[in-house]
Amino acid sequence: MSDEKREFQRLHLTRPIDAWFGDFAVRLVDVSAKGGAIEHDEEIPHGSRALLRFYWRDDGIEVTAEIVHTNARNRSGIRFTEDNLALRRHLAASATEILRAQEANALGDRERNVVGDETLTAVSTGVSVGGYVTCTLTPSGWTRRHSMLAEQPADGFTVAAREPPEQIDLLCRTYESGDDEARRLTRLLAELSVAAAQGRA
Repeated sequence: MSDEKREFQRLHLTRPIDAWFGDFAVRLVDVSAKGGAIEHDEEIPHGSRALLRFYWRDDGIEVTAEIVHTNARNRSGIRFTEDNLALRRHLAASATEILRAQEANALGDRERNVVGDETLTAVSTGVSVGGYVTCTLTPSGWTRRHSMLAEQPADGFTVAAREPPEQIDLLCRTYESGDDEARRLTRLLAELSVAAAQGRA
């Protein structure tokens, strides 16, 4: 699946959403069809499974989720353990809004260049980026995908999503043009980026 299609499978948040994970008050900062990311003030044990409840466009959504990782700043990646038709409906509507706004933006139509009550620029910026970016070198070039899991691919690397795009581009160039040692060092730098994001560095 292309990065563009993956991006369209997300709710485009420009600010955190207040939510509940079981009895824990949390802030939802990322939502896709398979999971997302939450921030929380209280510690939530790794592997915890509970009902995630939040409102999107005045529609109450409830979906069972589990904690798959947490960093030192109490930001956790979550994975949905069930399908949710209401969420999928909103994801499809969100993708349609983005496409219409992009078309309006290309035509210079400011009045239609909106998603919900936000401009396309605000939606594109989103909330502060969480999770990871996995870069995989394929015979046809690099592929990139956003992930809530810090798994390293067989050929390529995974870094924290907060890394600047130019830094990720530099790592891609170094990895692709380098020898085995250069690739090993590139992956080491990527692992340090992941460790820092998880609060271990």
